[in-house]
Amino acid sequence: MIKKLLMAILAAAAFALAAEPVTVEARLTEIPGKMPSNDLYSYVYVFKYKVLKVVSGSLDAKEILVGVYNPLIARGKVTDKMADKSKGNVSEFKAKAKHTLKIVPLEGNWDGAVEDEYFDDESSRYLAIEVNE
Repeated sequence: MIKKLLMAILAAAAFALAAEPVTVEARLTEIPGKMPSNDLYSYVYVFKYKVLKVVSGSLDAKEILVGVYNPLIARGKVTDKMADKSKGNVSEFKAKAKHTLKIVPLEGNWDGAVEDEYFDDESSRYLAIEVNE
């Protein structure tokens, strides 16, 4: 009984820590497929990034899969309910660009459509809540 309670407390603590944003400097290595136009529906599009440096928080991965809300709209120009999770100054996402990303787990922070070409990759997905050049 005590062991189960302790495990539940540890799991809750790990989840709470994981919910804190992590800031990384990373290079956008790949834009798979074609992004749908924003007039069809709102979505998160998953990109692949190579982590160059962890600025704050904890992250062990060298490559990460990062979802960006409606990436055809410049960061900072999103005006709907996701405006607080679409900050930054990137006007266009281009392969090989270097970005500073503030990321949180995708799960629990987005429950809508996800355009994800990495269906064979079981890596964690993150949501970029801020992207700067």
